[in-house]
Amino acid sequence: MQNKVAIITGASRGIGWRLVERFLAQGASVVACARSGDRLEALKASVGDAPLEIVTADAADPDAVAAVVARATGTFGGLDIVVNNAGAAGPTTPVETLSLADWNETVASNLTSAFLFVREAVPAMKARGGGAVVNVGSMTGKKALVFRAPYAAAKMGLIGLTRTLAEELGPHGIRVNTVCPGAVAGERLEEVLAEQADKRGVTLEAITAFAQGMSPLKTFVTADDVAELILFLASEKAAKMTGQDINISAGQITW
Repeated sequence: MQNKVAIITGASRGIGWRLVERFLAQGASVVACARSGDRLEALKASVGDAPLEIVTADAADPDAVAAVVARATGTFGGLDIVVNNAGAAGPTTPVETLSLADWNETVASNLTSAFLFVREAVPAMKARGGGAVVNVGSMTGKKALVFRAPYAAAKMGLIGLTRTLAEELGPHGIRVNTVCPGAVAGERLEEVLAEQADKRGVTLEAITAFAQGMSPLKTFVTADDVAELILFLASEKAAKMTGQDINISAGQITW
């Protein structure tokens, strides 16, 4: 990652936070964005004098996206990598009670945000002679998840966007891939499981044990696991990989 410039969205916790640490450790200059300014300030403080710029921004806001990309090119002189990690779990509710506002917000956060960042970043990547985009999808992009229709639709759409952009941008040396994590241990998963337990009328302990037991390895994925895969896909080690949707689900998804 020496001399590479990366944008990482959704950087205020979990996978995003760990990605910032790993990219900096490998020599990249990073622009990190998220909606939580306080958490970004804590991230900045935790990495000391590393080449990190932070921007409080909504990844689904076109003007905010333009500002993040401008910060990368203006501060570090270019852009090589975009990791579209921003996303929201969205509501857990039967489709007949799902509001259009919740649908639109969830799709915007998980799918439209990736489109906006790629659209804004491509001119800068072309100017550098290529680049890498890594989208953070989900195993829900490949299988149904009851009561989570907008999230599932967005993550399935992300795979289609990835394949299409890989074809379109490949001639310019820009690679586009998606990672599809299983359940990732951490704060966000705890929130989702609590909602699932409530909707299904079971205890949190029961739904957690059920979710963990769904994988052959009987475990959740960690933020470190996902960050290492993303780091690989963004690097020259994956120079011949594009248009892929790669599972990291402890074996829960095998297609």
